[in-house]
Amino acid sequence: MGLTVLFLFALFGRDFYVQVIAAPALAKEGARSSVANLALPAHRGKILDRNGKVLAGDEPLPTVSASPYLITNPQTTAADLAGVLGLKEGDLARKLTGKGTFVYIARKVSPELGDEVKALKLVGVSVSPEDLRVYPNDKLAPQLLGFVDSYNTGIAGIEKQYNGVLAGHTGTQKEVLDREGHTLNILSETAAANGIDLTLTIDTEIQYEAENVLTSVVKDVGAKKACAIVLDPTTGEILAMADTPVFDTNTYARQSAADQRNIAVTDEYEPGSIFKVVTAAAALSAGLVTPDTVFDLGPTADVAGQVVHEAESVPAERSLSVTQILAESSNVGAITLGRLVGDQRMMDMISRFGFTKKTGIDFPGEVAGSLTPLAHWYATVLPYVSMGQSISVTPLQMACAYAAIANNGVLMQPHLVKGAAVPAGRQVISPQVAQQLREMLTVTVESGTGTRAQISGYDVAGKTGTAQQANAAKNGYAPGDYVASFVGMVPANAPRLVILVTVFEPATEHKGALVAAPAFSQITQFALNQLGIAPTH
Repeated sequence: MGLTVLFLFALFGRDFYVQVIAAPALAKEGARSSVANLALPAHRGKILDRNGKVLAGDEPLPTVSASPYLITNPQTTAADLAGVLGLKEGDLARKLTGKGTFVYIARKVSPELGDEVKALKLVGVSVSPEDLRVYPNDKLAPQLLGFVDSYNTGIAGIEKQYNGVLAGHTGTQKEVLDREGHTLNILSETAAANGIDLTLTIDTEIQYEAENVLTSVVKDVGAKKACAIVLDPTTGEILAMADTPVFDTNTYARQSAADQRNIAVTDEYEPGSIFKVVTAAAALSAGLVTPDTVFDLGPTADVAGQVVHEAESVPAERSLSVTQILAESSNVGAITLGRLVGDQRMMDMISRFGFTKKTGIDFPGEVAGSLTPLAHWYATVLPYVSMGQSISVTPLQMACAYAAIANNGVLMQPHLVKGAAVPAGRQVISPQVAQQLREMLTVTVESGTGTRAQISGYDVAGKTGTAQQANAAKNGYAPGDYVASFVGMVPANAPRLVILVTVFEPATEHKGALVAAPAFSQITQFALNQLGIAPTH
């Protein structure tokens, strides 16, 4: 009982001391300190190409911030900061007035400005490093890499798709600060977790070459835009995905939303004659024809009262094999094959190749393309689809279809990150049909419409395409509005690469054979050299 009484007297005595005797001193000390919760930023992971070259990284720059509750004279402090940072004094004064614990003054300024602010030694004003996202290769792959906002959060492209991996997790630190903002004590801390570096499948050198070739083509023919895809058909890895116009990723905000799009994934169009390989695949797979099956064809075809012509003048009557129909890109021949195949089998082959469905590529904003549902196929749909009109696809879907032909009929999911988990390939046509198509497409390049895609020392298999584009405003196809394409594979007998080039709305020349095929040849020749793929003859 005595000990209890002594304990109670001690407790009351301590309480009396704190509340009465020491109260003025403790109040003064409390006014001199405060508890603040500070964010510990995580460093964003780098983006690298397949060979380890940095495509995106961080550069620390000074950021000026303030704790308004520590500032006794906001107007004077604002005047000092405005003089150095070139900001409006009135706006700064409003920011610095109040009891807030944190406010940004100027983010990611030059090191020189950061040093000038430090030299002012203003109470309540801090200068600390903050990461600025930089793209050291300037104009390389801007639509593919994407970009981040002012908080280093990915908002487009690969930066957006893999933001959770790249960004890491912000940490926190609870500190006791004195009245000048200096740390007196750290109460608790949760460390930041830095983002993880990301290695892409892209080869920087091939990407550069593809962009340079596309830029020249667009300029030469007065086109609106163009894209190119280089992929490995056996793995689905994208080695290049180029768009025009190119721009400096570090200044992305100056570009229009249209220029920022990765059109290989986000834009759909009517593919034209490069789609005829799907019609041929359907006919071969159904056992209705062989590559040597011959048809007697006229110069035109009647499609529900509409007359479809060949792209070039031809004799009134002629006989073409299925191989020649592809090689000469015969519209009448494609319609003949399509009618032989029929609606259901044609739709089945379109679905098997993955058209009207997203490819599943690891990139935001992919579209699926479009096609009238089978139940509503009126008399003109099958003939037009057979020659690549009345169906919309993306450049990536078209490249993947040819990649399946190159890969013995197995369709691989395309992807942009090295080592990404992707599903196993899917058999869409038999190896025998795939080989037949490669041989037929080789004839197209050797002696058909694709001769300008030839590469010395290599057998090339591929197909030209020239497609009119539908215009809803004109209720039909717009005169002069074309997409010129070429898609091919090399070496033809055992393809290592599939390359697609698509040029939108060329003005001076619109044929895929003259516009896209030479560009394909340039890009492919460079890629073969870059990858050390030996000539086949």
